[in-house]
Amino acid sequence: MHNGPVSLSSTSARDLIAVVIPAQDEASRLGRCLESLSPFLRAGDPVIVVDACSADATAEVAARAGAAVLRSPTRARGLALARGFESVAPRVEVVFLVHADMEVPAAARARIREVLAAVPAAVGGALGHRILDDRWRFRWVEVGNRFRADRWQLPYGDQAQFVRTDAVARAGGFPDQSEMEDLELSLRLRTLGPWVYLDCPVTIPPRHWRNGVVRTTLRNWIRALSYRAKAGRPSARRSGGSGVPAGGQNRGGT
Repeated sequence: MHNGPVSLSSTSARDLIAVVIPAQDEASRLGRCLESLSPFLRAGDPVIVVDACSADATAEVAARAGAAVLRSPTRARGLALARGFESVAPRVEVVFLVHADMEVPAAARARIREVLAAVPAAVGGALGHRILDDRWRFRWVEVGNRFRADRWQLPYGDQAQFVRTDAVARAGGFPDQSEMEDLELSLRLRTLGPWVYLDCPVTIPPRHWRNGVVRTTLRNWIRALSYRAKAGRPSARRSGGSGVPAGGQNRGGT
């Protein structure tokens, strides 16, 4: 297991997309996630699983799949993400932030490279997500989350964010906080340039809405607004609007 900086392949940093996956007790799901990342592994991209004090075989599953494993001293997902990002950011230009219960579409790597080349001003982007539940209410959640990420420039972590490392550095570094790190990252970076939304969705399970779609969505709106108020930021987007993040991500989930 690794604890320091992750070694890279001989491929130029300009051609690499580092993948960081925080994971806590995700042995049953992580294998499918890593299998979906095979285009990144075949390209020689560093794929790093940050084990956040798992009590199961998460680290072993990661190592067998060819990922580097870092140990986080805390169970907090945000701090695990920060540790993984910092381990590789000085030597790559792009970092892709993946959750352990995601499955990533095969076209993702090519789409990320294409859009960042086409939009040099972009600070990063998001793939979007598809929730693995056929009920119509989840289609509305996806529509709301897509609107928030694309129009309000506030992608969340469960929409598979990717970022330029130089933009993160200019924004003061990766958020060093235990939770809400994805919202903080979006808020910081959108002051420097646009987020691009690819609509190349990862798939995620509906477990984050197990307490009910409406209840979870309302709770997330309240938490996001409260966070932004405490941070002293206006609730509206730079160009105006209501500023209430749409959608139903369970902020305490993966």
